[in-house]
Amino acid sequence: MAYVKAVTTGDLYEINSSQIALKKSQNLKIRQFASRLIEDHTKTMAKTMEVAVKNGLNPPPPALDTGSAASISELQTASTTDFDRLYLGQQIPAHRAAFGLSSYYANAGDDPALRRSAKKEVWAH
Repeated sequence: MAYVKAVTTGDLYEINSSQIALKKSQNLKIRQFASRLIEDHTKTMAKTMEVAVKNGLNPPPPALDTGSAASISELQTASTTDFDRLYLGQQIPAHRAAFGLSSYYANAGDDPALRRSAKKEVWAH
């Protein structure tokens, strides 16, 4: 269950931060990147929740943790001049953390169905 919570928290952060990027960024490439992240993380969050529910885990709805909420707040209050740098600066470590979490769980996770789902996510990247 900890994996489901961690992975969906990360997905929700990626979705929310990228929605802000669509509103605030003036850079077409960043807006395209944000759109792709929204699409990808919406799918992975839904799939993870679906697999968890099918396996009787009854996970709580995805929610931001304190750190993710603080990062979102930073993005919301960032000036347009600083936004792109801040957004990309947050995305790189967030993406690495999500990839590392899924990679670890794909190899060592305790739930076979979630492990298979994590493997698909890792291979999609």
